[in-house]
Amino acid sequence: MDNEIFIFNIRRAHTDGDAIVHFKKSNVIHTGDIYFNGRYPFIDLSAGGSINGTIAAVKRILLFCDQNTKVIPGHGHLSNKAELEEYLKMLVAVRDQINREIRAGKPLDAVIASQPTRDLDPVLGKGFMKPEQFVKIVYESLSNERSR
Repeated sequence: MDNEIFIFNIRRAHTDGDAIVHFKKSNVIHTGDIYFNGRYPFIDLSAGGSINGTIAAVKRILLFCDQNTKVIPGHGHLSNKAELEEYLKMLVAVRDQINREIRAGKPLDAVIASQPTRDLDPVLGKGFMKPEQFVKIVYESLSNERSR
């Protein structure tokens, strides 16, 4: 089989040791746990993950995608470029909303109570990561970055 395989290390995404596997000829990319299709992702802050690193990783993955790329997520059904772009939009929107609340001085419990993901929850909140858990992870990730 004549198929080049490229493996890229991605730092500070789901963890600090993620990898993307690109099967060039087959036009297939395996994202590992950087991409949770159809649900909120788990970003493992204790293992070096971060919301901004996850966003950067998805942007990098998209550089290798075209309209025919098959994207294998770490969780969820087989995907494609358009769905990965929607995932990126969600990550950025949630990050930006929570960042605004942090800058306004809101503590974590107030941010959770404001339900910043409520419009997304009916679809994305059905996985093992519940909306409150995801909001907490994003809040803590952004707070950790601000304190550095």
